[in-house]
Amino acid sequence: MKFLHTADLHIGKRVRGFSLVDEQRHALDQIASIAARERVSAVLVAGDVFDKPVPPVEALDLLETFLAQISQAGIPCILIAGNHDSADRLAFGARFMSDSLVRIARPFSRTPQFVDLASGNECARIHLLPFVRPLHVKLAYPEEADGIATYTDALRVAALHQPLANSGANILMAHQFVVDGAQGPATCDSETVSVGGLDSVEASVFDAFDYVALGHIHGAQRVRRDAVRYSGSLYPYSFSEAGRKKSCGIVEIDGRSAAGDDARFRSYTSVEFDEVRSLREVNCSFEELQAAAAVDPHADDYLHVTLTDPALMNAMERVRALYPHVMQLDFDTGAQAGDVPAARRARLAALDPIDLLEDFWQAQTGDALTSDMRAIALSLFQADEDKNGAAHAANQKEVGA
Repeated sequence: MKFLHTADLHIGKRVRGFSLVDEQRHALDQIASIAARERVSAVLVAGDVFDKPVPPVEALDLLETFLAQISQAGIPCILIAGNHDSADRLAFGARFMSDSLVRIARPFSRTPQFVDLASGNECARIHLLPFVRPLHVKLAYPEEADGIATYTDALRVAALHQPLANSGANILMAHQFVVDGAQGPATCDSETVSVGGLDSVEASVFDAFDYVALGHIHGAQRVRRDAVRYSGSLYPYSFSEAGRKKSCGIVEIDGRSAAGDDARFRSYTSVEFDEVRSLREVNCSFEELQAAAAVDPHADDYLHVTLTDPALMNAMERVRALYPHVMQLDFDTGAQAGDVPAARRARLAALDPIDLLEDFWQAQTGDALTSDMRAIALSLFQADEDKNGAAHAANQKEVGA
């Protein structure tokens, strides 16, 4: 049997004021196409479906479109809530959708949730474990509350109460920060991870499952064994992920009743998404940026620009005239100071304030100061000098007294 594993859609997310709904729609369209092409038995969405507990209308519309595409292809789609979702809101309609191809996990409770799927002579049980905290598990199993102190304790109890299928494969969907001892997953800036790893869950608590479809960490990776995987997020949601291709995973499982438990997991294959608009980081001078923009076929990308110029008037306005989707603009003034030749530094140090101002103005605008501008600047410098002189004289008089 084949399954498509994805997670961390974060539908409705905005980064520095920019809506990413078009990029998310493009990626979700690809997931629907991949699922149909690969003829998967189900699409597994392992949490953080939305970016906020109360998603905007455009996010609801996009999820509805995606679920309709998957359903029209005759493929079940199974979703659980992540820490960004409201499990109650996400599960709206779960009861009357239970007979349809869309299955949404209800909030965690004492009653285990699972979906049984069959294809030919193979079958698989999909166990649904939405994001939980230790308190949720204590409330669900009060008789075991005394033994629940950590996230690992909580998930161990929750996993032990999942009714494993005696024949066929057992697949768990979970949304947690899963680690292998001291080895934690590689993280990035767009994730919510507790300081000190207080929310970490030992991967060994999931050893009874043939495959574990994880959500929460935005980089695709394995944890402990090949059958415990993060699929990664739908799109790079921070510049710490710039340049990394996003993907979904095609999981192959042997669901025959006669298959040995150790042989059920067959493979995980990453299928990369193409991006109409990517996240990029650029570090250069404004002059170099102008030259690059003139021939850049991807000028519509989302950029973090770091200029090596000492300063630039109306910087964001001028940079966005070249690249309209600049999300962040910084200046690397330290690097620039080190790049100034010693002879130029000596010349600048010898200039009087008016000439220094003109040197700066010409570097930023390409024009010299007009006579009127020089006169205004001179009067301002003179006024400042007179003010400082008066203050110094008053101070000297006070000392003399």
